[in-house]
Amino acid sequence: MLSLPLLRPVRSPRVQQAMESLEHRPRPLASLVSAADAIALIAVLPQNNTEYSSIAAESGADAIMVGIDKTDSTLPGLFGSFDLMEDSINSILSTASVPVGISIGDSRPLIEENWERIVSKPFSFVNMYAHHMPPFVLEDDRVEKLITIGPGDMLEQVKGISEMEGVIALESAIVAPQGRNHIFSTLDLATLGVLARLSSRPLMVRTQKKMSVADMQSVIRSGVRGVCVDAASLEPGIEAYRDALLTFRSQVIPSARTQSQP
Repeated sequence: MLSLPLLRPVRSPRVQQAMESLEHRPRPLASLVSAADAIALIAVLPQNNTEYSSIAAESGADAIMVGIDKTDSTLPGLFGSFDLMEDSINSILSTASVPVGISIGDSRPLIEENWERIVSKPFSFVNMYAHHMPPFVLEDDRVEKLITIGPGDMLEQVKGISEMEGVIALESAIVAPQGRNHIFSTLDLATLGVLARLSSRPLMVRTQKKMSVADMQSVIRSGVRGVCVDAASLEPGIEAYRDALLTFRSQVIPSARTQSQP
């Protein structure tokens, strides 16, 4: 078996210039999750359009996430590649009043050439499953990383990922497809508590099950530092999306902050 040396690709002058111009980009994700009473609210857009992004910001989201290359059948509006979605994403980036992140799915491998196109946009952070994120994304300090852990990840792996340089926060999305939209359980709550204590970085949770206000308050008390509201776990339609975000902002987060105070 041949053993080849690991070589880092040589970046063109254009790419190097882009890297230098972005090195002082603000780090909003870190500020959202690092404060002592931090409880961040991130809205996962079900469609990459300005109607949803405006609703999310108006309803109190601290940040929003656009999406590309998704495979989840509940979010067909995010199946497309960056090429197909670029115009609509540009519209969101140019009009959004809150930080915008991008969640990259696993319908195709992410190659460095495509990554350079993505990171050249003014995204505040990138979100990917750990098993899909290439090391060149993790090591790119131009943009913050919110790394998702899935149902097959072991506790030792979660701990190791949380300790990696460049990771700002973890997102728990550990519910298997067959369990989504089931009732949130005591086992789910206990598991999130274990992950929050194990992780060296703030832990967020993606809403994948039916959760009441009381459920979410319990989740925050367990040590979780934020919520990524996924429209796939809600009733369809923009009004249900608006109502869910308003509920999190007005009922869950203030209550959790009050209870966290000494």
